[in-house]
Amino acid sequence: MRFPAIGLRGRLAVSIALIMAVALGVTYVAVYRGTGSDLRDQTDTDLAREAANLSRSMAAPPALDPGGYTVRAQRLVSAQPYSPASRLIAISVIGGGTATNQPELLGLPGAPLPGSGAAGSQDEGGREDDDRESAARLLTSGRGFSTIEIEDAGELRLLTDAVSLPGGSQATIRVGQPLAPVDRALDGLSRTFLVVGLLTLLLATAAGWFLASRTARPIRRMAVVAGGVDGGELSSRMPIDETRNDEVRRLAESFNLMLDRLEAAFTGQRAFVADASHDLRTPLTIIKGQLDVLSRDPDPAPEDVRRVTSQVRAAAARMERLVEDLLLLARTDSGLQAELEPAELGPLLAAEVEAFSETTERSVELGPVTGKTVAIDRERMARAVSNLISNAIAHTSGNGRIEVGAVERAGRIEITVDDDGPGVPADMRERIFDRFARLDTSRSSDSGGSGLGLAIVKAVAELHGGEAACTDSPLGGARFSLSLPSG
Repeated sequence: MRFPAIGLRGRLAVSIALIMAVALGVTYVAVYRGTGSDLRDQTDTDLAREAANLSRSMAAPPALDPGGYTVRAQRLVSAQPYSPASRLIAISVIGGGTATNQPELLGLPGAPLPGSGAAGSQDEGGREDDDRESAARLLTSGRGFSTIEIEDAGELRLLTDAVSLPGGSQATIRVGQPLAPVDRALDGLSRTFLVVGLLTLLLATAAGWFLASRTARPIRRMAVVAGGVDGGELSSRMPIDETRNDEVRRLAESFNLMLDRLEAAFTGQRAFVADASHDLRTPLTIIKGQLDVLSRDPDPAPEDVRRVTSQVRAAAARMERLVEDLLLLARTDSGLQAELEPAELGPLLAAEVEAFSETTERSVELGPVTGKTVAIDRERMARAVSNLISNAIAHTSGNGRIEVGAVERAGRIEITVDDDGPGVPADMRERIFDRFARLDTSRSSDSGGSGLGLAIVKAVAELHGGEAACTDSPLGGARFSLSLPSG
C-alpha cells in the first residue's frame, strides 16, 4: 500500500514530532528509573537508620535475660502499629520471643491470621496458605535487604540485621517498609508524564508544522517560479528578504542569478539563431536565384553557365565557412580541449603574413616576434591569427598597412595585429567580440562578413587560458591582441 506524499512541510513536522517523541521517551525512562531508584535508595537508607536505632536501644544497659530483652523489644515496637503507610518492626530475641507491631502478619502463635475469620471456603484456605508462606519468608529472611510479596499489602522492602546484646544474648531485628507509596508515586509520575508528554507532543507537532511552513515557503515560491520558467517565462524572480542573512536568502540569490544567466543565454541563443539564419539565408537565396535564372533558359550560353557556377561556388564557399565557424564555436562551448604543444610563434605568424600578402593589395608586414616558446594549439591559433588579419584587411583602404607581431609583456605573450584603419569606438571594443557583432549595423553581411571571426578569436584565446582585447594602434587604427600565458 502506497501512502500519498505529504510534502516537505509534512515531512519536517513529522520528523520534529518523531524526534520529540523519542526525546520524551528517553526522558521518561531516565526520570522513571532515576526516581524509582532514588525512592528505593531512600527507603533502604531509612530502614538502615531505623534498624541502627533499634539496635542501640536493644543493646543499652543494663544487661537482661532473654525474657527481659523480649519485654524491652515489645515496648519499642508497641508504639508503632503496622499499616500500608508505616514500617513493620520485628525483634526476635534468641531464647526469649518475638516482639512485633504486626503479630498476625508474622503468624505468631495465638494471633489470628488475616482472612481466617469465618469457616473457610476453598479460596479462604488458599489465602491462609499464602499468608503463612509470607510469614515464613519474613521470619526466615537472611541478613541484608530483601523484597517480599505480602498479601493485601503488596511488596515489602525488608532489612534483616543481627545484634549482640549485653549478657551474651542475641537478637534479630527486622525492619520493613511497604513499597506501595513508591509504586503510587511512580504511577502518578507515569500519568503526569503521559498527559504532559502528549500535550508537549501535540504542541511540538503544531509548532513544527508552523516552522516547516515558514521554512518551506521560499522553496514553494521557488517551485512556482521554476514552473513558470518551464512554461517559458524567464522574467520571474524570487523576492529577496533583505532582513534575512541565512541559507534561504543565499539560495534565493543563487536561484535569481541562475535565472539571470539562463535568460541571458536564451536571449543570446535566440539572437544567435536569428543572425545565423539570416547569414545562411543570403547565400541560399543567391544559389536558388542563380539556378532559377539558369533553368529558365533551355539552352544557356557557356558564359552564363560559367557565371552562375562561379556565383554558386562563392555562395557555397561562404556557407561552408559559416558552418565551420559555427561548428568551431559549438565545439568550444561544449568544453573542447586544446591540443597544446610547445612552439615558437615566429614561423606561424610568418606563414600567415605570407599567405595574405599574396592575396591582398594591403601591406601586410611581420613586426617584432619574441623567440620564447609558447604552449599552443597550432591549428586553432593559426585560425585566430588568420581571422585577425582578415578583419584588419576588411577595415583598411586599398593601400592600407597591417603589422603582425608578438611581444612578451608583464609575464605574458601578446600577439598583436595593428592596422591604420578607422579604429574601433571605445564603447564597442568589448561587444565587438560577440557573435555576429558588426560595427556598421547598416552594412550587409556581404561586405561585413559573418560576424563570427572575432568571436572565434576570443574562443581560441580562452581555450588557451588567455584573453582577446581591442585597443588603439600605434599605426592610427585598431590593435587587436591575443594574450597568452607565457608558461
